[in-house]
Amino acid sequence: MARLPLRHEDDPTTDPKILAALERIAASGFPALNVFRALANKPEALDGFMAYVMAIYNTGTGAGFSTITPKETELAYTAATVANNCHY
Repeated sequence: MARLPLRHEDDPTTDPKILAALERIAASGFPALNVFRALANKPEALDGFMAYVMAIYNTGTGAGFSTITPKETELAYTAATVANNCHY
């Protein structure tokens, strides 16, 4: 059971600010993961987290967004996994 309430778009009691944050996630092309639904309790935190995620996944344009290609990103993940002896 979640310690934080997971917010849903189809819940009629969802605050309009939370609903708007969840709609931005859907528009960005990311699936509606529970981590996003939990962070939606604080829309400002969710917006900051999504800016971070979008920079990592090389989405968006302008200052602050990654110039690393998807292949380079995957290489970095794999290298970090090997260096830290983690299961990939």
